[in-house]
Parts: sequence; C-alpha cells; structure tokens
Amino acid sequence: MSAKFVVFEDHSWANFRPLCLSIPTYELRMGMFNTRERVELVVGQSGVSDIPGILLCRDIMAPLHTCENWNINPETLVDNEDGYIWLNGRSSTDFSNLHKSLTSGADKVIIDDHGLVAAHLSSENSIKLFKHWVQWKNETFPSKNMDAFNSLEVLDLSPSEKSPFSALGYIWDLVPATADILDDDLKFLSTDQEFSRHPFGLFAENKSEKPIWDQPTVLREAVDFPDLRDRLTNKGKGVWLGDDVHLAVGAALDTSKGPIILDNNVEVMPHCFLEGPLYAGPGCRFKAGSTIYGESSFGIGNRLSGEIGESTFGDFANKQHDGFIGHAVLGSWTNLGAMTTCSDLKNNYGNVRVDIGSGQIDSRLRFVGLLMGDHVKTAIGTLFNTGTTVGFASNIFGGVMPPKFVGSFSWGGMPDDPAYDVEKALETAVIVMGRRGCRMTEEAKSLIRSLA
Repeated sequence: MSAKFVVFEDHSWANFRPLCLSIPTYELRMGMFNTRERVELVVGQSGVSDIPGILLCRDIMAPLHTCENWNINPETLVDNEDGYIWLNGRSSTDFSNLHKSLTSGADKVIIDDHGLVAAHLSSENSIKLFKHWVQWKNETFPSKNMDAFNSLEVLDLSPSEKSPFSALGYIWDLVPATADILDDDLKFLSTDQEFSRHPFGLFAENKSEKPIWDQPTVLREAVDFPDLRDRLTNKGKGVWLGDDVHLAVGAALDTSKGPIILDNNVEVMPHCFLEGPLYAGPGCRFKAGSTIYGESSFGIGNRLSGEIGESTFGDFANKQHDGFIGHAVLGSWTNLGAMTTCSDLKNNYGNVRVDIGSGQIDSRLRFVGLLMGDHVKTAIGTLFNTGTTVGFASNIFGGVMPPKFVGSFSWGGMPDDPAYDVEKALETAVIVMGRRGCRMTEEAKSLIRSLA
C-alpha cells in the first residue's frame, strides 16, 4: 500500500478568477499540464495502476470531469495505512521529485501566504482534515463568503520550515512560472513516457470518432527528423514533437531561451517565428506570419496569429488575426476579433494593479496583460488597458476601451451596458463548441446558468 493523493481546491480559487469561475484550480493548465495531470503522471511512473486518489472541488464542477479512476467528492475518507498526500490545485512544483520530498514521513505540512500548499498526513489527520474541508465547502461555496480553509487550526501541526514545493498565488503568476514549469515537464518526459489527455468539460460531439485530444502523446526530439533541421535557427534547448506535426518551409524555431514543444497534430504555417520556451497543445494551428514569443503555452485546438508573447491560452481559443496579446491569460472558447490588442506595461513602468472581482490588488509585477474568462468574445479593433480582467461569457464591442474590470455576462463591456442573456449566451456556446466537434452537456449548462 502507498500514500494516496487528495488533490483539492480551497478558498484560493477566487485568486484565479476569471478562469476558475468555471474550472477547478487543479484543472488550470500551467505549461504542458495541470496539477491533476501531473499527479497522474507521477502515479503512472511509480507503477501504481489503481485509483490515483481523490479530487475535491465545488459540487457543481464534479459532473464535468472526464478523467478516469479518480474518486471525485466522496462522502467519506477511508483509512489508508500510508496516509494521504494532500496537494492544492494551484501547486506548481517540480513533480518529478514529489514522492521523494513528501513520502519520507507523515504529518508534514507546507503552507504559503494563501494557505495549505501540500501535506503528507496520517489517515487519522487526513480524515479530520477531510471532514473540515467538506464542512467548509458546504458553508462557503454556495455563498459569496470566501473565508480561508484553515488546515493548521484543525490539525494542530506546525508547517515545515523548508518547502520543496512552490504554488501560484494569483492568476497573473501563471506567465512568470511558465519557463521553469516547462523545463520541469520536459525533464519528466525525457524518458519517452507516454501521456494522454482527459480535459475537463470537453465531450466529443460524435462518440464514434476520436477527438484531437484523445490519442496518447510521446515526444521525440526534432533532430531525429533530418528534413526539419533547416527550420531550427538556434538549437539550444531542443524542439520536441508529437505525432503528425507539420512544420512548413519558411518557419523558424528559436530554442536559445527554452524548449519548443509541439503536441500531436500541430500545424505551423510558412513564415512563422516561434521562440521557446513554448508549448502548443494537440491540434493547434499557427497561421502564416505569426510571431510567437517565449514563456507561452497554448491548450487544445488553438488558432493563433499576429503577435503573442508570454501568454497562456486555454482550449479552443481563437486569435486568428493581427493584434498584440502579451502577458495574458485567456480562457477556453474565447474569440478575439481582428486587431484586438492589450497593453501589458504601464507608461510609468510601475507595478500593475489588478481587480479580479474584489478590489484592486498590487500584482507586484511590471508586466500584466489581459485576464479573460471562458467563452468571452471581442469585436474587431478592441483595445484593453494594462491588467484588464474580463469575466465569463462577456461580449466586448462598441469601439471604446472598456474599464479594467468587466464582470461576467456583460453585453458590451461598459459599466452601464446590459447583462448578456444567459440563454442567448448558451445558444452561442453550443454553436461554437459544435464547430470544433464538442458538445455542451446539461451539466455544463447548469454551471453556466449558475454563473449568471
């Protein structure tokens, strides 16, 4: 028997709005993977083939999981001889060393300024903490109250002095963490380990056909493909490819600052410049003439063009036209109209202050761009100020720069604009998802209605 994982979200999910309005924190992709996927890789590499562990999330999120073998929001926690490893969904640690650092003894607790990051707890303490989490979830998630999930008060344990773990504090921390996370991911996969995707909330429209994400990936270095060598301008960190990657003549890939990782069925059209560190998920397409700078990662099926730098996109995001997007975090099913552009640096070069729904916060960063939730759309020529937040399913148009905080379901983007009718938003979402071979489930509709 070995320690089982408990991967959980807590009050800190609110720090990752607007993305985590519609996904659990452990489904927030950092680099190549999210926290849940990294745990699956660790468990698979260790030779354990049964249930990786437990996922704890907001109840309305539970039916949207597609991952296998996880126990999601169980009613009780059973005794386990080797205890449980608790891992916050916002963890961004080097997972290749995870077992070594946490399994040497039970009742280790690691915290940061936002609460519990990780712990290895005995069954007795795990059961105690689990009951506290369930009580906290039932009291806080249905309301606007986001009081802290205080594990130390329940466990009466002192945190470890030295932490081998790191965790994100806010949504804008995703971009600065990308380079190190991609390096860690690549080291972990350098043994030719196969991995598969079970993306949250993505259900194929045609059950008889495999979607683009539903095939295993094994990465191979591009130097193994002699016909591609003329497209690699600097071979410092290497280019890694999945199956059926198409690199057109005239594409230039620069790995002097970090690796470039192109997953299955990625297409790079002529005259594209890609700079590492960079990850592109299955089915991404870089349109001709694209300029993509490093510290960027893109999810499944993105359509990309223009100038993009230091940004993280979700699944099936569309930026198919010219315009600059930098130091940005965009959700899934977003669509940016032609020439949509964001600022990522203030004119006075000061720290960027960001409002994610609870007032202005000093990001302590000089570069923060656009932070955008799932299903957001923008009109042609839309301009965004530095550190602008746009909530779930808003539709931005009108030719006027919107304020730095736009809530969810805004029809226009300005403070006095009406709310976007949720049923009309759902109609659009169903069409958009259907065009990419995905279907909207009744559970997803329930989630969207609850957000409205």
